[in-house]
Amino acid sequence: MAFQKIPTDGELREAIATSSVWFQRWNIRQGIETPGRNDVVGIMDSAGVPADLTGRRVLDIGAYNGCVALECERRGAAEVVALDIMDPGVTGFRALAEALGSEVRWEYGTVYELDPEIHGTFDIVIFFGVLYHLRWPLLGIDRIRSVATDLVFTESHVIDRFFVHPRRWFRWLKEKEQKISSVPIWRGYRSRELHPEDASNFFGPNTSAVVCAFDDVGITTETMALWDDRASFRGVVRPGATRQHEVYEALHHATASLMGIKTVSDPLFVETNASDDKRM
Repeated sequence: MAFQKIPTDGELREAIATSSVWFQRWNIRQGIETPGRNDVVGIMDSAGVPADLTGRRVLDIGAYNGCVALECERRGAAEVVALDIMDPGVTGFRALAEALGSEVRWEYGTVYELDPEIHGTFDIVIFFGVLYHLRWPLLGIDRIRSVATDLVFTESHVIDRFFVHPRRWFRWLKEKEQKISSVPIWRGYRSRELHPEDASNFFGPNTSAVVCAFDDVGITTETMALWDDRASFRGVVRPGATRQHEVYEALHHATASLMGIKTVSDPLFVETNASDDKRM
């Protein structure tokens, strides 16, 4: 799927000017890029997102400016859904998409609302810059698994190299200095502890915690890159039963539904049920 229009430089600059807040830096064409600090193509490449997405159905969670979704469209994706709670008219996406003649579909919603009955399933899920903002990160990952069929790419704040302590930064958990880096850790943040102007940062996981959380729901994940307090990950969906089917929450329809699975009669029998697809 390619863009339907070839806008002038002036039209692109006008579209970019519709938003005063750009988190994503995206090179649209030579000399024209969105003014964000996060390099869209650089992060996508660090996570291993394929350069050719021909025929793929893609979900971009926490799309905000929408540049990742637009780049997926440029890479040939057959369909791209951008999911966010923000108004695309405020984030700059709507004007930029209209200027390019984009067919990316914007949907209002959160990761917690993902449902294969409503949204369908996706060959590729992109989950950049969201995990540490979630009050319920494991639930968010459960919901991702409910709609993912092949690849999941994640980028997040992590604490492997930087550990935030009130009023000070500590270099911490470096592999050469601390073997504890291999232990999954979720560091909780109080209010604006991570960032003085942003109270929405709830957890700082290390890379092992991210890998473990996705692996638990049947997404075999590896760390692809680690820089400063950020890391990118590539996950491959595994079919069949997961740890979700072995916990007490799986016994009750309400909590099983939250996780995106069907109830099991008894976790002791998960092995005999492993051949069945217990997902909704």
